[in-house]
Amino acid sequence: MIDLTRWKKKKKYKLDKKIEPRLRFVSWFFLFCSILIIAKLFDFQIIKFDFYHALASDQHEIYQKLFPERGAIYLKDKASAILIKQENLYPLAINKDYYLIYAQPKFIEQSPEMIAEKLTPILEPDEEKQDNFYNELIAKLSKKDDPYEPLRHKVEESQTLLVEQLNLKGIRSIKETFRYYPEKNIGANVLGFVSFASDEGRFGQYGLEGYFNEELGGEQGEIKTETDITGNIISIGDKEFVRAKDGADVVLTLDKTIQYEVCSKLNEHAEIIEAEGAAAIVMDPQTGEIIAMCSYPDFDPNEYNQVEHIGAYNNKSIFEAYEVGSIFKPITMAAGLDLGILTPESTYIDDGFVKIDEFTIRNADKEAHGKNTMTQVLEKSLNTGTIFAVREIGKRNFRKYVEKFGFGEKTGIQMDTEVAGNISSLKKKGEIYAATGSFGQGITATPLQMVQAFSAIANGGKMVKPFIVEEIRYTDGSVKKTDRPRPKQVISSKTSTLLTGMLVSVVKNGQGKPAAVPGYYMAGKTGTAQIAEHGVYSNKTNHSFIGYGPIKDPKFVMIIRFENPKRGSFSSVTTAPLFSRIAKFILNYYHVVPDAL
Repeated sequence: MIDLTRWKKKKKYKLDKKIEPRLRFVSWFFLFCSILIIAKLFDFQIIKFDFYHALASDQHEIYQKLFPERGAIYLKDKASAILIKQENLYPLAINKDYYLIYAQPKFIEQSPEMIAEKLTPILEPDEEKQDNFYNELIAKLSKKDDPYEPLRHKVEESQTLLVEQLNLKGIRSIKETFRYYPEKNIGANVLGFVSFASDEGRFGQYGLEGYFNEELGGEQGEIKTETDITGNIISIGDKEFVRAKDGADVVLTLDKTIQYEVCSKLNEHAEIIEAEGAAAIVMDPQTGEIIAMCSYPDFDPNEYNQVEHIGAYNNKSIFEAYEVGSIFKPITMAAGLDLGILTPESTYIDDGFVKIDEFTIRNADKEAHGKNTMTQVLEKSLNTGTIFAVREIGKRNFRKYVEKFGFGEKTGIQMDTEVAGNISSLKKKGEIYAATGSFGQGITATPLQMVQAFSAIANGGKMVKPFIVEEIRYTDGSVKKTDRPRPKQVISSKTSTLLTGMLVSVVKNGQGKPAAVPGYYMAGKTGTAQIAEHGVYSNKTNHSFIGYGPIKDPKFVMIIRFENPKRGSFSSVTTAPLFSRIAKFILNYYHVVPDAL
């Protein structure tokens, strides 16, 4: 008899032995697949979350992640900050949220004409432009299967709400940021503006926006991925999403209150005297901080494309070098005093003219004034007097001092479009070049170079380097302050004191009387210079006044320049009175105690 039970057990054992490896294999296989899936999910949701999140976003969400927010530009109100013992920053350039209304034509259900008819009066309030805008909308909305079509940028929130209330399928809105300048034209030539180019995006032009474009602009983000020959993303390829890094903030040395006062008064006065252009700078002669800087004509950087001529973008304080005329005479005197060749009481005989080779140079008033001191030369602004001085000094010494004062090279201020001026004529042979240069003719300088040079006269002979940016504040919390090189000793403190006394006399007794501020000792010099056109001096003139005060402890050095004013023949009439008004305002603003006169 056969034992079937034993046979069945043996057979079952053999079957289990065959099945067990298969089950183990299947188990391991599924475990491996599970690990792969979990790893992939971890890669998708944790490691490469930013990439796939960006990939899943629509075009504009991606744009916001890839393009940084531009840094702001601030100035301070220093007087109020002292009173409340707290930093007060005011924006000159910031970012403002508007809306972009855009269409996704492939999702549109109504006719393009019907949608355009509803959107036109909301997005284009100007009735004269509505017909063209209506036609443009129809053309864009008619592009079937188009995933994205922009309809209108810089839409205000109130307009956007009206569009959303229409509940039009395929019409969407999204926030977008544009540069906004709260003070409009005040300081526009200092700031510059932000424009847009399809291949470069938004970028700064002119002024601070141009000079600090890299710092303000931040770092653009990017999406890196591998694609096949058809352009599809390879799922196992390398992927990376780098977020944008926002731009840094720039804090200026400009004072909000003084900047507004100077720019407003400059524009107002330029229109009264019908000047073609104007510039003004106020600087601290002890630190080099630019307190105010203005140009005329200016523009609204919010609507920079509305200017009649692009010349309005130029900052005349640094961009235009001109023959400064008689405000250069103190530089000539500084050389003579510093060398010990001249004193304020040194005299010469003025015959009213000087002949050099085939040239005859006369005083501006065409008069002979007889015996005069060097102080009187500045008071009366006698061309023949500075020619006498430069002959005593010598051409080589004269050129050396002109270079020591920084003329012929850029100051290095942190703004685009600064020019160096031209003193190359002083290297030419012939006495005529030094003679005309002694009273600011035949050589050119910018208003900023003149302010820098006068800072040495006001500051005990020490010339400071002008700067307009106090610090840059980065998004990581770090702060970069502007380097302040040690002042350069250009002339001795004794020369500074003597020359300051001579310039005080100009304001007290000479042509600079209209620049006086009651209760204070002010130093300054007028300058009226002919403008050369096509190599010939014309009837057009540049009018300048430069000065500082109070002389015990100068709070500012200021230059005002008007280009070819139609009303007023000399700077003593056109420019000096404005200097007085602004100087008085600044002294009151700083609460400077009057001198004991």
